[in-house]
Amino acid sequence: MKTLPKSEYPKDFFYHRTSAEIYRPYIESCGNITTFDIGNNPQYAWKKWLFGNRVHVVKYERTDIEPDIEKLKNQWVKHAMISWIPYSRTDIPPGWRRLWATDHFQETSVNILDENYRAKWNDRSRRALKRYEKSWAEVRFVDSDTFIEAFKKSHVKHWTFKMIKGDYINNYKRIRSFAPEKVRQWLVYNNEWKAVAGLACIDYLENHSVHFVAFTDKESYPIQGGTALIDTWFRESLEKWIKYITFDQLRNPHWPKDQRGYTEFKENFIEHRLSFPKAYFKMF
Repeated sequence: MKTLPKSEYPKDFFYHRTSAEIYRPYIESCGNITTFDIGNNPQYAWKKWLFGNRVHVVKYERTDIEPDIEKLKNQWVKHAMISWIPYSRTDIPPGWRRLWATDHFQETSVNILDENYRAKWNDRSRRALKRYEKSWAEVRFVDSDTFIEAFKKSHVKHWTFKMIKGDYINNYKRIRSFAPEKVRQWLVYNNEWKAVAGLACIDYLENHSVHFVAFTDKESYPIQGGTALIDTWFRESLEKWIKYITFDQLRNPHWPKDQRGYTEFKENFIEHRLSFPKAYFKMF
C-alpha cells in the first residue's frame, strides 16, 4: 500500500458522497439541506440553512473547485460559513483559514482495478483467500431481504458494532431505497448452509464502486469469509468494467482504538491511500 502524494491523486476519481446521484436524495433527506452543482461534473456541494433562510452552512468536500461566493449568492445564500476540503490542491488562495475542528473523514483509499488485482494485495490476504478456497464455503449474490435477515442474525465480534448494528442495517435500507439497482450485496455460506458474513457495495459514476456496509459473524473467521467477499466484489466489479474500487473511510490516529482492526483488515487489499487532513473555512 502506497500513500500517494497530492500530485498523483487520480483526477477522474471522485468521492461518492459528493458525486454519486444515489447520495443526493439521501443528503437532502437529512433535513434543511440542499445539494447544488459546482461546475465540475459530476461533483456537487451542499448547503444547510439555519435561523430561517438567513444563515447557511455550506460544504465543498474533496474537490479542487474553490467555493465561489458570487455563485452561492445566486443560490440564495445571504450569509454563510463555507468549509472546503480540497482534493489534491495545495495552492490554497488567500482568504481561507485553516479549520482545525472538523468532522470530515480524513483518510480513504483507491484501487485501480485490473485483472492482476490480487497481486496488489498483501501476503496475508492471499493466504486468507487460499484458506477460504480450501473450505466448503460459498459466496452468493443475494437480494436485499436475504442480506438484511442474515445481518440481523449475525453474531458480530466487537461490542461497539453490536450496539450500532441496527443503524448499519437502517442506513443500508435507506440509501438503497433511492437507487436499488446501484447496490450489490453478497453473503458467505458455510458448509452448514448458514450465512456467516456479508458485504454490500454501491456502484456509481459508471466505473466506481465503494465499500458500503459489511458484517462478519464469529463463525466466518476460520474460513476467512471476509476475504472471500472482497475477492468477489473485486472480480465481479472487473466484469462490470469498473475502474476504481474504494473502501471509503479509514481510521486516522484520532479515531477510537476499536476501529483499528476494521481498518487493518481493509488495508490488506488497498493499493493506494489518500489523505485529506486539512480543511479550510471562510465567512461572508
